[in-house]
Amino acid sequence: MSPYRLALRTLLLGRPRGVLATLLIAASLCVLDLFAGSIAGTRAGIEYQAVVLQRMGHLTVLPGPASGAARQGRRFSADEAARVRAVLAGFRGIALVLPQISVSGIASTGQGSATFAGTGIDLPDAPAGALLQAAPGKLQAGSGNGVAVSQDKAGVLALRVGSALTLTAAVPDAAPRQVVTQVVDVYAAGAGEEQAQPLLMPLALAQDLLDTDATGRFVVFLSDPAMMEQRRGVLAAALRTAGVGAEVRTWQELSPAYLRARSASDLAFDSIAGMVFAVIAASIAATMSINALERRRELATLRALGMRSHSVFLMLVTEALGMAVTGVAASLVASGVIAWVINRVTLADEAMPGSMPVELDVNRMAMAVMAVLAVALMAALVPAFKAARAHVASGLGA
Repeated sequence: MSPYRLALRTLLLGRPRGVLATLLIAASLCVLDLFAGSIAGTRAGIEYQAVVLQRMGHLTVLPGPASGAARQGRRFSADEAARVRAVLAGFRGIALVLPQISVSGIASTGQGSATFAGTGIDLPDAPAGALLQAAPGKLQAGSGNGVAVSQDKAGVLALRVGSALTLTAAVPDAAPRQVVTQVVDVYAAGAGEEQAQPLLMPLALAQDLLDTDATGRFVVFLSDPAMMEQRRGVLAAALRTAGVGAEVRTWQELSPAYLRARSASDLAFDSIAGMVFAVIAASIAATMSINALERRRELATLRALGMRSHSVFLMLVTEALGMAVTGVAASLVASGVIAWVINRVTLADEAMPGSMPVELDVNRMAMAVMAVLAVALMAALVPAFKAARAHVASGLGA
C-alpha cells in the first residue's frame, strides 16, 4: 500500500474540511500576492518619476571623496569630465548621458525677486532626447540663455514664456555672477517631486553663472534597467581603470521617496506575510488534527493490514502538502485574474504611465510559495506523528 496513492485518494475525495482549508490557503496567499503586486506597482511608479520625470537616470556618476570638501561642493574638473565622457562613450548598454551641475542664487525681475535652486543640463540630441519627452521642463536647443521655470516659481515672480529673468549666483571666493536669461517654458512639477529643481537651464549657462568649467555629475540612462547593478559594477571598475576618482550611485540610493516607500512597504509586507503564514499554519494543523481524530479507525485498520507507522506518517504529511500545493495553484490563477481585472478597470484613470496599479512580483510570489510549503510541512508534522504512533487496538475499538 503506497502512502502517496492513499494520500492522493483522500485528496480526490474532496472532504469538506480539506476543501475549506485549501480555499483558505488560496485566499490568504492571493491576498499576499496582490499586496506584493501593489507594492511593486508603487515602486515602478516611483522609479518612473525619479528616473524620467526628475531626470535622475538609472545611474549617477559623482565625484569621489576628497579630503576637506563637502559632498555638495565636489565637481569634476574639465580634465576629469573629459575622461568620464570618454569612458561613458565606450560603455555598452547606455542609452543617454546627461552631464549636470547644480546652481542656486537669486532670480529677479523688474517687479520682484526670489531665491532659486536650479540644474544645468547638457541638451541631448533629438534621437536620445526622446527618452525624456515626458520629463517636465523643455529647453530650446537654439537658445543658449533660455530657462524653464516651474509654475510655482513663475507664479511668485509673475513670469510667462518670453519673460526676461536675471539670475545671480554666489560664487565662492569671487564676485557674484549675473546673467540675463529668457523664459522658454513654464512647466508643472508633479506632486511629490521634492528632488526636482524648479529652474532648468543649459549646462553652459549654469557653468557661466558659476564661473567654472567643471561638471557636477553625469546622469546615465540604461538601455536595460534590469542590468543596473551589473552595469554599475562594470562602470565603476572602468572609471577606476581610467584613473577617475568617482563613485557610481543608483537612483534608488539617491531618491528619498523610494527610500521612504521601501522602508514602509517592507514593514507592511512582513507584517501581512506573518499573519498569512500564521493563518495557513493554523488551518493545516487544525485540519490534519481533526482528520486524524475522525479517521483513527481507518488508520488503525491500515496499520493492522501491515502498513508501517512511518508510512502512515508520510501519508498524512503528503495530504497536508497536497492541500498546500492545490491552494498555491489556485492562488496563482486567482492572483493573475484579479490583477488583470484591476489593471484593465483602472487603466483609463492611470496617472503614472510608468507603472500599473498591480504588477505581480514574481520573486516575492516564488518566495511565498516556498514559505507556504515549508509552513504546511511543519504544521503537519505533529498531527501526523501522533496519528502514526497511535495504538492500533484503541483505534479499532473507537
